[in-house]
Amino acid sequence: MLVAPFATAREVTRGTAELVRPPRRMTPSAAAGNYLRDHEGSWNPEMVPMMLEPLDLLSSRRYTGIIYVGPARTGKTMSLLLGGICYIVTCAPGDTLLVQMSQDTARDFSRKEIDRSIRHSPEMLERISPRAKDDNTFDKFFRSGMVLKLGWPAVSQLSSKTLKYVLITDYDRPTNRDNVDGEGPMWDLAYKRIQTYMSRGKCLAESSPGEDVLDPQWRPATPHEAPPALGLLALYNSGSRARWYWPCQHCGQFFEARPGVEAFALPPFEELEKLVTQRDLMALADQFARVPCTHCGAEHTMDQKPVLNAAGRWVHEGETIQPDGTITGERRRTNIASYWQGGVSATYQRWDSMLLGYLQAVLTYVRTGDEQPMKTRLNVDFSAPHTPRALAKRRTAEAFVERLEDWPAGVVPEGVRFLTAAVDVQAHRFVVEVWGWGVGLERWLVSRFDITASRRPEGDRFAAIDPASYVEDWEVLIDEVVLREYALDGSPETRLAPVITLCDSGGKEGVTTNAYQFWRSLRGRELGGRLRLVKGDGRINTPRVQETWPDSRARRDRVAGGRGDVPVFLLNTNVLKDAVAGDLARTEPGPGYVHLPKWLDNSYFDELTAENRGKKGWDRIKAGAANEAFDLNVYNRAAVIILGAEQIDWSQPPEWAAEPQRSVAAPARPQETLADIASMLNG
Repeated sequence: MLVAPFATAREVTRGTAELVRPPRRMTPSAAAGNYLRDHEGSWNPEMVPMMLEPLDLLSSRRYTGIIYVGPARTGKTMSLLLGGICYIVTCAPGDTLLVQMSQDTARDFSRKEIDRSIRHSPEMLERISPRAKDDNTFDKFFRSGMVLKLGWPAVSQLSSKTLKYVLITDYDRPTNRDNVDGEGPMWDLAYKRIQTYMSRGKCLAESSPGEDVLDPQWRPATPHEAPPALGLLALYNSGSRARWYWPCQHCGQFFEARPGVEAFALPPFEELEKLVTQRDLMALADQFARVPCTHCGAEHTMDQKPVLNAAGRWVHEGETIQPDGTITGERRRTNIASYWQGGVSATYQRWDSMLLGYLQAVLTYVRTGDEQPMKTRLNVDFSAPHTPRALAKRRTAEAFVERLEDWPAGVVPEGVRFLTAAVDVQAHRFVVEVWGWGVGLERWLVSRFDITASRRPEGDRFAAIDPASYVEDWEVLIDEVVLREYALDGSPETRLAPVITLCDSGGKEGVTTNAYQFWRSLRGRELGGRLRLVKGDGRINTPRVQETWPDSRARRDRVAGGRGDVPVFLLNTNVLKDAVAGDLARTEPGPGYVHLPKWLDNSYFDELTAENRGKKGWDRIKAGAANEAFDLNVYNRAAVIILGAEQIDWSQPPEWAAEPQRSVAAPARPQETLADIASMLNG
């Protein structure tokens, strides 16, 4: 007969002592320094001196909100999250919610970070409940009675709970951050959970910036104000606005280790665009890996960073710091302590490596117009928001008129290597633009025209185009666009046809069905690779161009009659419009520059400037304003991506992008794209 063992008095006492133990009078940073361990060793506060002040605010009664904006690889996770949890468990127990970006990341963080910290930290290990059911992936119960919950942005996680601490990591990354399940911003929901504890409750959020600047004309009203942007920087602006200051090793004055690339005194962006195409990027990174003092101009090198950080101080808005480190003045009155650390002071990042990554991203932008690599580098490495180039240089119709050039309509100017075409489908017309592309994707508008007449006879005249009603009306695109040839300026015997034509597949009811049917007929005539269908995708975090195979068989309405046999390219219109707007903003001929001809009328420039970029992407300035020129620029820009033209080695281009042989009769070049593109483009 089995007899259940009795608990000893010692075990009972040990199991209940934590329930009545008073809080330890120890700062959070001291607790983390004494008790926090992981599989790589102890947490060392000397490595991350900038983390001590915000971490210690977990025990302060002055602030209930703590905001930390900082770069990657600076110890935020170990210091603020794991260090904070270590302090809570060992010194000031209270129910705690740690909010991750998603359920998957919460699971990974629990298994890889929380479990390891508890397992390797004796003071935490002895406080966790010995019952197996009290230690699972998303809930950790401790002997003190507190529970550590791991959650994600969802109303079920952020409602109907009374908590002493809420810790949010990577605040700017969740897509539903500003409206969690229709209930409001994540910060507001989280902050509400701690209010029962009044000044003892703490809500902390940390992240690198993730949102774009909304107003490029903004200038700071106070020294530490952040640019207008959504997300964590908006919360930073509502707080005390602390910045990290270093003592100059030459003049002794404290100066700000500023967020962004401005800390390195790089040349203006327009000059940088030229430098990255002319100079070795590693040499450039080495050249600019110096941080000048804003008082005396003396430069500091990477090897001085540990000394600078060791003597660094946080200075809040309204305060000033003296050469001896004395801080005077009255900081902003608020219930949120907010901190913004620049990437230049990040503990685990090298300056030359940061700059090299940024310069590579600038070169990518110069060659392709893609701003995403620059945005990522600025956000993650430099702890700064990105200002889209389309906002940095606003376009005006008048500015385009002033730079028009003279060449005939329908003629290929000198410098063009290959052509692309794009078709925008309207109610009773096809709008077509043909662009010529040269070295570095410098481009010239070759032709812009409308197709309004159908080839369907209607009495003694031809009918008007009706793409939604008549699939046969699409046949006009073959001769008028896909196979049409254009003579070279000064060499009419040499003619080029578009390598590829992209055609919009959306519009009024019936357009998609007819577009699919028309493309199937082209495939049967071996022309499917010369014309490809596209569709705009308004989502933000999607590829610039992505080939899909729509299949609507499961849909009740069977719209478009899709059978999964028609390839359609989805276009991230926001990203592509950023690229087009950036190219249109270039002021000097060269890679990416857009040449516009004098034969255009003023309505064309109204179409180019019919949209503005807002916080949610591009939208028309006036409802119903014509924007065909802007859309057709986007489609042609997508065409070069599909062709792989961004990766062309112009010293050894493919046949379809070679220098045309002038004054020699030659047929239009066939497409030869993406390594035997013919088969790929034909689906």
